[in-house]
Amino acid sequence: MTTNSDSSQPNTERISSRSTGIDTWQSRDVLNVLWQDQAAGVAAVRSAIGQLETAALAVAERLKNQASRLIYVGAGSSGVLAALDGIELPCTFGWSPARLAVYRADDPDNILTIQTEGDDEVDMARTDFLKSTISKQDVVITVSASGETRYTCLFAEMAKEQGALVVGMANNDDSRLLKIADHPVLLNTGPEVIAGSTRLKAGTSQKTALGMFSTLVMTRLGHVYDGMMVDVQPDNDKLKKRANHMVASIAHVDSETATEALQKSGNHVKTAVLIAKGLTPNQAREALSGAGQNLRDALTRIAEA
Repeated sequence: MTTNSDSSQPNTERISSRSTGIDTWQSRDVLNVLWQDQAAGVAAVRSAIGQLETAALAVAERLKNQASRLIYVGAGSSGVLAALDGIELPCTFGWSPARLAVYRADDPDNILTIQTEGDDEVDMARTDFLKSTISKQDVVITVSASGETRYTCLFAEMAKEQGALVVGMANNDDSRLLKIADHPVLLNTGPEVIAGSTRLKAGTSQKTALGMFSTLVMTRLGHVYDGMMVDVQPDNDKLKKRANHMVASIAHVDSETATEALQKSGNHVKTAVLIAKGLTPNQAREALSGAGQNLRDALTRIAEA
């Protein structure tokens, strides 16, 4: 059972009454309670959908400025999950690596290493912040299960002082990070089966929320069409086949025509779609530029011309 002294701890640090005697349980029972907690982590995101929507729309608006960048910040498991969301954006949505940065307290050179003492590294936060050259044009996504991680909170504070738009994602209410952030996102997951092991339920909620958040941002920025990643970088066989299928599907042409359009476009799906619809490569690029790189808008304009 949870002790009286435990009640003073943040939710993510409390000992769950559901875990009493867990080390004596049958293995199947341990896995069952862990599975239930993971499901609860996903379910906790539902109550944050409104906050995620508000944050994502504000971020998308800021990122319409071509000089703006998307910067992910965190420590420990939260830092790894934040980094993972960020580094997948170029290959999935064609987001420019020049407009992306990741800062982790633990080990900036090796995502497979977590050094827990990094959580408290305020000097590293200052050093990394200076490296980041963050300005008022930028967006900073900060993630901390406790919401109190010194590295992450200080980085968020300094970014906000520079006028950057700060999103803060945490699993404890009334935490420092949520108070700092322009757009706080509370993922109220409660105690972990293994007290304080926020790579479990809290981590599951963070991975879910980050994926939802960044996908909505990229969708609002025109990187998605009918559930397809139309800015994907087709640099392997699987992705080349996917690009061909997207062009054929959207432009309503056969595979051979799609292949030819992709070759003319330099393997850029959105440009290839417009080429397959009858535009020259230059006309296609101009049409996309005039539509703010939004394929649906470009197709609508062509149809109305």
